[in-house]
Amino acid sequence: MVLKEQSGFGEIVEGVNSVVAAFKNDRVVKLVIRGSYTEPRITKIIEQLATKGVSVDYIPNNEWEYSERHKVVALCNKMSFISEIDFSKVKGSNIVVCLNLKDPQNIGAIARSALAFEFFTLAIPKKRSSPISSAVISSSAGAIEELNILTYNSIFSLVKKMRSNDYWLFGVEKGIESSINIEQMPTSNIAIFLGNEKTGLSNELQRKLDGIYSIETSNKVDSLNVSVAAAIVMEKIYNKTRLK
Repeated sequence: MVLKEQSGFGEIVEGVNSVVAAFKNDRVVKLVIRGSYTEPRITKIIEQLATKGVSVDYIPNNEWEYSERHKVVALCNKMSFISEIDFSKVKGSNIVVCLNLKDPQNIGAIARSALAFEFFTLAIPKKRSSPISSAVISSSAGAIEELNILTYNSIFSLVKKMRSNDYWLFGVEKGIESSINIEQMPTSNIAIFLGNEKTGLSNELQRKLDGIYSIETSNKVDSLNVSVAAAIVMEKIYNKTRLK
């Protein structure tokens, strides 16, 4: 399935944590509340929005058109992607590169871990990925608001761009007999490449990386969820950096 390219993202934000994060970024243009829902953080936001003349709509349960999982939604100004040609804007940050990840829950979870472990840029393909939807933003618990979202057309042109900016590139792949040692890796200018759980990373791409890392597990499961694998690797690098 080919997914259409987005021109921006974040116009609809669902869930308390994500709404709070959007408010801190001064993006909220309207707040929508389901029924008579109240929550201290949202009450505080309502009070502050009132001073700015921003409206708050209370919608009956039977007319709620947003996700049934959430009771508060913010309609927001759009956020912008960073194009690959503007790579200088993210240079120096550690990067997580997602390839063909179609599940918004996975992308949101990866974004949340990326922020937690100081990988401040998330790179996604323009047309072969789940869009940065309200589901992704909600799953990230607002982390998307604090990350650079870098888009690219070709993974190979992105690799070339990273090489020219002195990045160390490695992939995460299951079943690799000889894996790289994270202890021997640098602690900055790192890019982690993640493929989907079915197809992983292509052989052609693997040959262009500095190495492949495989997470050791018991034989009780076939593979780890990609967002779990990403979190494990980022945590290892983050804590190695802190111990330096």
